[in-house]
Amino acid sequence: TSMEANTTPSPLGRAGVGFAIIKHTNVCGVAQRNSVSEAWTAALAGDPESAFGGVLVSNGAIDKATADAINEIFFEVLLAPSFDADALEVLKSKKNRILLELKEAALPGKQYKSILNGTLVQDKDRGNTEKWEEAGGRPSTEAERGDLEFANLVCKHLKSNAIALVKDRQLIGKGCGQTSRIDALRQSLEKARQFGFDLQGAVLASDAFFPFNDCVQLGHQAGITAFIQPGGSIRDKDSIAYCQEQGLALVMTGQRHFRH
Repeated sequence: TSMEANTTPSPLGRAGVGFAIIKHTNVCGVAQRNSVSEAWTAALAGDPESAFGGVLVSNGAIDKATADAINEIFFEVLLAPSFDADALEVLKSKKNRILLELKEAALPGKQYKSILNGTLVQDKDRGNTEKWEEAGGRPSTEAERGDLEFANLVCKHLKSNAIALVKDRQLIGKGCGQTSRIDALRQSLEKARQFGFDLQGAVLASDAFFPFNDCVQLGHQAGITAFIQPGGSIRDKDSIAYCQEQGLALVMTGQRHFRH
């Protein structure tokens, strides 16, 4: 369910105040800001059309200003650590909404998937930034690195084939559930342009390796300056060579997401 996809683990991560909007288990808007109301505004701006009827989640307390803003759209569920009393009055003004308080809890280390007459048990996709390697024409800047980490986390919560475009800790474009990686990128670029985002200086995360160098080429042409991907393709060297020739940052994580 969208609620389950949005809580274990959260696409918000643990750093900063964030807001995420989920539709059919895919993240359609997410941002981190200095306040919960700013995070909501930025998350909604990422794709205001898809937010309709979504599941909302924040890792910050919901105050009245944020509740007033959220109350302007139709949503099904809102999850947050706490709600101010006046915020609850606003949010309860419309029927059939589900408001849930998130509590601190240890996340399970295993994931279970039903397969025909059996069950697949596997480790949770948690990742380890210590194993990341810079392989591009230059190291990622501090700002790019922060956005790359954020984009990689968001991309984990999109169905494969998936691409996430991030700028200033805001999801500005995403492509998901596509049958080719380049189509996922085209979709993400179209979404970003549809809502007026400037792609210059944005970063790109891919949930699995680039099978060809077409993604880094198209991304570069659109203004993207840094990429993050697991690596593992027999043609990794082509994407690496392009990034090195063009002076682009490329981080290899060594771990794919590939959510189905």
